[in-house]
Amino acid sequence: MASSKNYYDVLGVGKTASQDEIKKAFRKLARKHHPDAGGSEEKFKQINEAYEVLSDTKKRGQYDQYGQYFGEQGPPPGYGQSSAGDSRGGGFGGYSTQGGQQVDFDLGDLGDIFGSVFGGGSTGGRFGGFGGRGKSPMRGQDLQLETTVTFEQALNGTQLKMQTTEGCEITVNVPAGATDGGKLRFRGKGEAGLNGGPAGDVYVVTHISPHAYYKRDGADVILDLPLTIGEATLGTTVTIPVPEGGHAKLKIAAGTQDGKILRMKGKGAPKLKGGGAGDLKVKVNVVIPKELTAQQKELLEDFESALGSKQTGETLRKKFK
Repeated sequence: MASSKNYYDVLGVGKTASQDEIKKAFRKLARKHHPDAGGSEEKFKQINEAYEVLSDTKKRGQYDQYGQYFGEQGPPPGYGQSSAGDSRGGGFGGYSTQGGQQVDFDLGDLGDIFGSVFGGGSTGGRFGGFGGRGKSPMRGQDLQLETTVTFEQALNGTQLKMQTTEGCEITVNVPAGATDGGKLRFRGKGEAGLNGGPAGDVYVVTHISPHAYYKRDGADVILDLPLTIGEATLGTTVTIPVPEGGHAKLKIAAGTQDGKILRMKGKGAPKLKGGGAGDLKVKVNVVIPKELTAQQKELLEDFESALGSKQTGETLRKKFK
């Protein structure tokens, strides 16, 4: 009898899928729906059947050509009669093409593919060389947990207690200098294995909550420093906070431009692989006043005039001409 199932839909792949894509899709679905892992036997049979056809280029070609009539005793409508005396139809037993030429399909052995998915050797059984294979040890699934720590906790390191979905408590040691999206692995703390197989692992992904004025760039820490026009022009010394705690003095040279990066070596976050700490990168942000009094405007105009012809706006933009 013809199958009402579309084999491509069963495996969740398109008609142009490569053999590698078909194999990957099969592995994923076989692991999920295997009866010994709590899956549906009927669903697993459909997956098995679809893969048996699509993984073989010859069978796949026949299936693409005959569609729902693939595997019937007789040919599809419009084709010649089947070979005389042929009684092998059904399933993948055989199919008579136009002109009476018999095309045989070998069911083959799925031992290699199932062995790599579930482990164990070929034992034969109800799933075409697969029954009993599910009793081989199966590794448990890995789990992923996520946690958020403060900027200071990531900078200095901290210790957290977390519960896995298996009810197991784990101690998470967030290292000093941890970065956003960093991942910690706990072996054997994931889902339990089947048939005596080892447990999976737990991965804890660390996120860092935003800070009021610091940003991270790996081991470097970025600080935006607002300066007035006068401070940037004349130069000054400012007091700024440092990530390790407390404050430090930073000298601003006369004529410092907006956007300039000033570095304070070793004042950033600890480097995860050792080798000291990153830098504190201070980015200058010259703040332009939005509102001026009449007196301030007059003084600014006088200042512009006092700069002379070599420093007017037109002179600075001369390169645009």
